Amino acid sequence: MTLTLALVPRRAALLAGRDQRLEVLVRASAGPAPDGHRRPRLNLALVIDRSGSMSGRPLEEAKRLACRMIERLTADDHVSVVAYDDRVHVVAPVQPAGDPNRFRPAVMAIDSGGCTALQAGWAAGAEQAARRLDRADLSRVLLLSDGCANVGETDPTVLADQCRRMAAAGVSTSTYGLANEFNEHLMTAMARAGGGIARYGVTAADLAEPFDEEFELLSALAARRVRVALTPGPGVGLDVLGGLPHEDGGWCLPDIAFGAAAWALVRLDVPAALTGEGPDRPVPLLQAHLKWQDPEGRPAHDEARLLALPALPWAAYQAVPEDPEVVRRVDELRFAEVERQAAEAARLGDWPAVERALEVARDIARDHPWLQASLRTIEELAHRRERERLAKEAFYGAAARSARLVDPDPFMELRGFDPNVEAARPAFLRRKAEQGRNLRPIDPDLDEPTDPTTDPDESPEGLGDAIRRRLRRRRPKGPPASQR
Repeated sequence: MTLTLALVPRRAALLAGRDQRLEVLVRASAGPAPDGHRRPRLNLALVIDRSGSMSGRPLEEAKRLACRMIERLTADDHVSVVAYDDRVHVVAPVQPAGDPNRFRPAVMAIDSGGCTALQAGWAAGAEQAARRLDRADLSRVLLLSDGCANVGETDPTVLADQCRRMAAAGVSTSTYGLANEFNEHLMTAMARAGGGIARYGVTAADLAEPFDEEFELLSALAARRVRVALTPGPGVGLDVLGGLPHEDGGWCLPDIAFGAAAWALVRLDVPAALTGEGPDRPVPLLQAHLKWQDPEGRPAHDEARLLALPALPWAAYQAVPEDPEVVRRVDELRFAEVERQAAEAARLGDWPAVERALEVARDIARDHPWLQASLRTIEELAHRRERERLAKEAFYGAAARSARLVDPDPFMELRGFDPNVEAARPAFLRRKAEQGRNLRPIDPDLDEPTDPTTDPDESPEGLGDAIRRRLRRRRPKGPPASQR
């Protein structure tokens, strides 16, 4: 299997005689799965927070999610289950998955306890996965928590570094935050350093879809530990946008599934002195080289790609159109930065700053249906002054826009945003208007998800319609928040 690397400039030309900036989309794509493709063996450690705040429905739903994941495994896979509060209990040591009924009684017997020794719980899960470490297997810790780490090691930098070292050894980490009390900065840092995904749910039932996303991604995985090395041309400045981590000599892209693409956005600073040779002497701007591991852990790489563009006079330069996919990615990252600002302002209870951020977001989202739908969610939370919920929704929304898989065909997303269409796509390609909820209707009276067994394709209305209905119903008449 070979990844296809493309370098797509915002405009396929430079303006002669001017200092300028140019955004370039770096896209790594995997084709469809080959005939007879079989997913790699999985080696999963399910780590469940059983601290006191998980008591009742949250813990029951978490146990159901664990059982649901185990039911999807086969006898070729391995699984372990760890529960933790202020102490760690290995519910099921690593073993072949086999019959899921063998695990269910022990999982369902987990009860709630005391404080949150998150690092110890994660470490126990990583140890279990490492006991069955095989380069050909996909080994991953799935960590679920609703609380802040308050026992043992709690420093996000230290925990992220531990996840990074385990990922380098072959055990990656995904994190699932629940409700409002968990530390989203810690959980996302662990997942990003650990080579997994970071998701959250308002309720434990809302984590069903992210768990499905995890399994579908692992089942369709085409490339893991993807790194792209970027070298600017002589005299050209380079800045990688979106906060991608850098290690192993390259920028870290997400794991890539068959039929999906990962991407990075690069901003180049090109001085006027480089653009004076004329249109017949293209200016070398950027060289990119991709390396990765295939699903069985074997190293692979591609040939380096070079981007060189002609320098044109004003009239000819203006006649070169902008690439719509690059424009869309630029706007998504601008929107993500505003979401981060709104999240931090909400965390501080600075509602005027939240409103200022939303004003900027409205301008960015004007021509983007997906961003508009996401913005309506944040606006509603701001109107209701839900500080913790807004902080998490905006924070995870920014992460979803900065590091996500996309369809290799850019026109699939340029056509618009329809929740019902998104629900029919592979889970790892779906765009959501509300990160903490499943992509299905919400009951406006209870403000709770509908029956988790409901098929989203059979739902009478999309998520965006439900949000708009809730806004019409709850927003009182009067001046906007910025004028009160």
